Amino acid sequence: MEDIINAVKTSDNGFLETRNGIKVLHISGRPYERGYQHGFLLAREISEVIPDAITGAASVIAKACNCSMGQAIEIMQQGKEAAEGYIPPEFKEEMRGIANGMVAAGSTLDYDDIVLWNTMYDQWCFYARPDLSDPNKDSARHAYPPGCSSFSAWGEATVNGRMVFGKNMDNLDIPGTTEHRILAIVRPDRGYGHAFITHPGMIAIDGGINEDGVEMMTHRSSSANETLKGCGIGILSRLILANAHRVEDAINILTVYPRCTGINYHVADAKARAAVVVEVSATEIAVRYPQGGKDMLWTANHYNCYPGWRGYEGYNMVENQAPVLRMPDVSTIEKWQESLNDTGNPYISGAGRFVRYEQLLDEHYGRIDEEVGKRILGDRVDPYTGKERDWQEAHPGRNYGVTICMYSQAVKYADDVQFYKSRKRGSFSARISNLWSMVSVLDNGDFWVAMKDFPAPRGGYELFNLRTELSRF
Repeated sequence: MEDIINAVKTSDNGFLETRNGIKVLHISGRPYERGYQHGFLLAREISEVIPDAITGAASVIAKACNCSMGQAIEIMQQGKEAAEGYIPPEFKEEMRGIANGMVAAGSTLDYDDIVLWNTMYDQWCFYARPDLSDPNKDSARHAYPPGCSSFSAWGEATVNGRMVFGKNMDNLDIPGTTEHRILAIVRPDRGYGHAFITHPGMIAIDGGINEDGVEMMTHRSSSANETLKGCGIGILSRLILANAHRVEDAINILTVYPRCTGINYHVADAKARAAVVVEVSATEIAVRYPQGGKDMLWTANHYNCYPGWRGYEGYNMVENQAPVLRMPDVSTIEKWQESLNDTGNPYISGAGRFVRYEQLLDEHYGRIDEEVGKRILGDRVDPYTGKERDWQEAHPGRNYGVTICMYSQAVKYADDVQFYKSRKRGSFSARISNLWSMVSVLDNGDFWVAMKDFPAPRGGYELFNLRTELSRF
């Protein structure tokens, strides 16, 4: 089907278009130039999304920290100041360009707002967790979403041996986030051209793809060892996408650069048919490779680098995750798995999704292609009961009945609050589901994006080709 392009807006070497209902931002050049194009072309959207989504993020943090909205905004400002010193100069310049571009187009927001916005997801990860100083203290940890999942398959697992990589970005539909989803195509002055999905004004969030065949995804995976004095997921994603030629390059980047919160980084290379999951915290790093002689790998929101588990040997990442997830005993593999499967534990993020990925990849082994990948990402079957949920049927609990394409009950986050840097007041609830979804088969540059619905896979996938998009510059 021929693409339907509704509008095109240009600025220097960048342009913005809406294609088949998806807003696509093309930016190129040096960091400041890329940022200026971004800020100028999306000034209106940035001016809308930041007041809305910062208010939403502050509401999540206020609920988690049991404080007022004003205190939550102050907490976020302190977090921004802690993180800002760890942003590489290249991305500070890109953020400065965004700020200047949007001001030139009439926005009243500024550079500090852009930096705050670009630390938002990392701050959620850091603040929305239990108070580790008091293991008996109740927490609103359940208010934070389970957060993302992905798979990779290649070789004998796929129809023709090509690497198929699929990822879901899961989060709350706080104000602004569902209305403002954009696909960004970047041709930098140095490094590989790349693509990712993000929000206006945010330089990246959860990973993406590059023209050399590297694909990646980030997944929240809590640890006791976390800080905001480090690089966040957007920064590390862009570093990998622009610079990684193979999975070892990504491992090196994640080892050398300081990290902040607990994250699983799933990285794959379509050229070499190789994939790894790099499990990190602020102080620890471990690498999980495919095991069992099968050409597939997957991850969700808990560490699996436990010595002896599925052939892994190395550092035990689970020990410092146990206090955050309130797992009472991880002294053996059996006790750790028993803890993960406690459906009454509100601190564990849908551990059954890890099980369901394995079921689906085994079921389709040898027949996986992009269409199977889309079905996997849209799967709504409880791995333990076999029950298939409707698209917007809520799962019963945070660690009970959570499916790959999940949907949660609404939680009230704000009641008649003043929005950040806005005259608007309002109340809102939010649900957790798939904000966007992507499947890629990068040996020829093809990738499919779903970002028009909530859950995103319900709205269908649109085909893009990274090589074609980069050639349009």
